[in-house]
Amino acid sequence: MSFIIKDEEIKRVKKSISQGNNKVSDLWEAMQSRTMSNTKYPGIVQPEDTNEWWHIVWERLSDAAFVQLINPSESLGKWIRSAVLEICDKPVAEWRGPWFRGESNPPVGMLETTHVGVGVIMAIDLCPHLFSDEEHINFKNILKVKCQEPCRRFVDSVVENKDEINNWFVVLLNGFGVASLYLNDTQAIDKAIEYSHIAASLYNEDSYGESMQYSNYASLNLSFLNEMIIRYNPKLEGKLNLSCYTKCIPWQATSFMYMKPLSGWGEKSYPRTINFGDSAAIYRPSGDVLLHIAARMKNRYPKEAGLSKWLFDVTYNDANLGPNDRSTFGFFNDFLFLSILLYEDAANSISPESAKLPLTSSFETGTIVSKDRWENPKTVLGVQGGYITNNVAGHRHNDQNSFMLSHLKERFFVDPGHCCYRLKSQSFAASTQCHNTWSFETTNNDKNITLNQKPVKSNIFKLAEPLNKKLLVKELDGISVIISDAAEVYGESINRAERTWITAFPNILFIIDRIEARQPVKVKTHFVLNNRDGKLKSTRISNDKYEFTRNDVAMKLFQVMAQSDGATNECGLSFDWGYVHDCYHPQPHQLGQGAEGSALIYNYTSSEYKTNHLLVYAIAMDDINNIEGFIMKNSDNSTIALESPEKKCGYSIQITQGDNIIVKDIINNINYKLENNNFSRITD
Repeated sequence: MSFIIKDEEIKRVKKSISQGNNKVSDLWEAMQSRTMSNTKYPGIVQPEDTNEWWHIVWERLSDAAFVQLINPSESLGKWIRSAVLEICDKPVAEWRGPWFRGESNPPVGMLETTHVGVGVIMAIDLCPHLFSDEEHINFKNILKVKCQEPCRRFVDSVVENKDEINNWFVVLLNGFGVASLYLNDTQAIDKAIEYSHIAASLYNEDSYGESMQYSNYASLNLSFLNEMIIRYNPKLEGKLNLSCYTKCIPWQATSFMYMKPLSGWGEKSYPRTINFGDSAAIYRPSGDVLLHIAARMKNRYPKEAGLSKWLFDVTYNDANLGPNDRSTFGFFNDFLFLSILLYEDAANSISPESAKLPLTSSFETGTIVSKDRWENPKTVLGVQGGYITNNVAGHRHNDQNSFMLSHLKERFFVDPGHCCYRLKSQSFAASTQCHNTWSFETTNNDKNITLNQKPVKSNIFKLAEPLNKKLLVKELDGISVIISDAAEVYGESINRAERTWITAFPNILFIIDRIEARQPVKVKTHFVLNNRDGKLKSTRISNDKYEFTRNDVAMKLFQVMAQSDGATNECGLSFDWGYVHDCYHPQPHQLGQGAEGSALIYNYTSSEYKTNHLLVYAIAMDDINNIEGFIMKNSDNSTIALESPEKKCGYSIQITQGDNIIVKDIINNINYKLENNNFSRITD
């Protein structure tokens, strides 16, 4: 008898499928179709696959076993049996993963160990009739020796030695815990529940510090383990923490931008999400995570459960959206059978607007997002700004005070994302110069020295103070102001590295940079433009004015002020190539990996070494027909005004003494002041 699925669930799923024309049947048809395609030939890996077997084994066996359970066939049963027996016959070292995982004695689990063990357990638990009694006895020993014990060695070592802890702990805990459930090892189950609270403590109050992508990888494994424990014994639910990843849903929903076709991926619409660090631009949360939250937490966290269901409805509207060969490792997230089981118990959808999420939101991990509206936003700004101490930090780029900017569903200023870790391009893409932030140049004994950012590190065993300080996030009358100081990521040489974003969306953005250094420096400001499909067109109007177009959308970038120590310090313009990746693939030269030149990097560098710098930029956004009419006016070198054609919108900023700024809505004649990190309306 399965501990995962009860007979009444099977009956309910079959009934929904037979009725047709509902989401359950839609998901089922997609799963059945991909399973038939993925099991044409013996073995986990099919001829057209680009992944090695470890990285697709969980989803392949899980899909096949569920399809066989609902709609059994002799051929699929033979495929499952053959695949399971072949895997179980592999030596324990092979369960450890590819060559780059190395060796250990006694065997210590790797990420792949969990994926193999969980996949095998799904197959033999959902389809026990495919195997003999003797084989089932043998499976228990195999899963103990090749999965449970190696995974336990890993998680025990992390806790006992207080090693650096991250998503690996959560993944290996899943392998240990699910194997213990299958083995009915009650002492080990108690230990897994105890460790699950350590895993839950890696989450901050509203986000997770290892990037959006790795928050989902951790959440997929922790929510799966929690779901399996509940299904094993519902009385244990009260001992589990499901709220840690549930409270991250507003972060996920806010970071989602829109669905749109992606050049090179076919005609279907793919999600786009604010993707700082090692995250996919086409990121969406795993369907099983979303519906686990929507079903299990609808009474305790109704807003988050409703938002989770909304995210599922929007990003899984097309149940066949692929690829589906890179789901459980988080390369391109998809749904598995838990989505089918949980869908009808899920909460009703609540949109971000209905949930009253603010249009400008800040999260503890440092993500700040500003939009002009929720329904079909015209403009989306993402900032990697000040954060509080992260309970875990990893997979982060050197991207503090960087930003992304999209208009009319065209991404212009972008984050590189990430690709195969074994490529040289990945380390370069993670560097400071490949992000919309600064590097600094100084001299020592007549040698030029570049100051790049140092990485952000922290974990629950060794918490680190934030290196980037959030000074202000406020929205007033549709104008948002974000201020963040990232001086500490550059070391002791920099006293202040403060960036202020002033949004007057959907058409105008001002950026004010203030740099103070202990010794004279040149500021090198990087602007990273999206050219992943070769469709970015650049027009140099002058060195301090560029126009960029992508398809029918355009942006104008103005450098409107460059001062140092109170005097003009003109910036030179240089150019570099970078990378824009769509999503991770563990193998090189695969779909999703950006080529060199998929990012164009424009660098403004101060001409003189100074200790104090004030740099001001403005960006105008519109369709390609209206962008020409945007006019920049710079009067007495302290007031900058940007107006649209026919003055449909217009805003100015005036920089006054003491770092204060006056912001004016030119059209409506309303003034605001930014003073001492406070933003308010000026009243008579």
